[in-house]
Amino acid sequence: MEHTDGFLTLPYLRYCGIYREMSKLKKLRTINCSAVLFVFMILQSIYVLQNVEDFLSICDVIPTLVVGLVAICKLCIFVLKPAAIFSLIDSFKMLQKHSNGEKQKLFQRSSRFHANLTKVYIMGALIVGWFYILSAVVAGVRQSIVEEKLRFFAPMAFPHNYQHPVVFVATLLFNCDSIHMSIFINGSVDTCFSELATNVAIHFNIIQDRARSIDFSKHTQNDLQDVIHYHMDLLSICSNVNSIFQHTVFYLLMLDSVLLCVIGYQFVLFMKTPRVVMLLSMAFVMLLQAVIYTYHGSKMHDESLRVADAFYQSNWYEGSLSMKRKLLFCMMRAQKPVVTKGGFIKATLPTLKKMLNSTGSYITMLLSLDTNVAAEQ
Repeated sequence: MEHTDGFLTLPYLRYCGIYREMSKLKKLRTINCSAVLFVFMILQSIYVLQNVEDFLSICDVIPTLVVGLVAICKLCIFVLKPAAIFSLIDSFKMLQKHSNGEKQKLFQRSSRFHANLTKVYIMGALIVGWFYILSAVVAGVRQSIVEEKLRFFAPMAFPHNYQHPVVFVATLLFNCDSIHMSIFINGSVDTCFSELATNVAIHFNIIQDRARSIDFSKHTQNDLQDVIHYHMDLLSICSNVNSIFQHTVFYLLMLDSVLLCVIGYQFVLFMKTPRVVMLLSMAFVMLLQAVIYTYHGSKMHDESLRVADAFYQSNWYEGSLSMKRKLLFCMMRAQKPVVTKGGFIKATLPTLKKMLNSTGSYITMLLSLDTNVAAEQ
């Protein structure tokens, strides 16, 4: 699959008007993509306000609201910080000069893996989106047969009446466009972060190997100085990664907990209906996003801490006093881990575990409230 600089998937991003070199025509497509997603979110919000007393109707809209909000947040990376993301990719390419031929294979293997991951991720998400579209078409055909007149259903909920054929076609095309945009943006940004984070972990492994192999008995500081500069460059890049993806991490992990809670609640209510397939597929896609960020966040955190241990495993005790002093400062800095976070939320596996535990508690609470309301009626 063709990639931009080995990280961003071109065909999917081009659908949303995202290019490295932007022309006026390409900018119009980006503006159109932004407008479609924002209008979609506004229409969904209006639907929620119209049905504020119907909790089940609101639960139907929450998944699409969450997916749309996260997609808009990721699109803003390219709309508000286009130079930053491409500059970050260039920085990773420059940093690979520190690796030799054997280590280069690790980066090539990572690139191939993420190219396949992008295909599987987006194809899986497209199947979910097409399933929503197909379900709406089937529901419309079934209802039309029962009522013996044309009835239309859109894949997502909308506040306006779209039973006129022209209005329905416009609504369906708009809905399909927003679904594909959300999928392509989410898939491209998530796999891009995954590949960037994997590259960070590989670089930390290279630094660890070089730190262990430094021969302090030679009393030459060139090798130590090279490793220190390599480590400083990598930490600077990690800071840029966190700066670019911090809002995505915050909204994704915060909203995912809400979404999983709602899907779990609906799953219990509709357990014996075909709707369960849609709920499970949506939950899987959103949980996959959370796993990507939390797993790689933990991976970068752990690998960055191992640098200090790698220095300690060298023959540092044979070095000169000046080398030991430099090594001490380097180890002190290495003991401060790389943390991927958005606001107060850290992207780590323990965070994911807490999120899943709290989701189970919230589902139980919603079901108990639903039981109490039914008993009162």
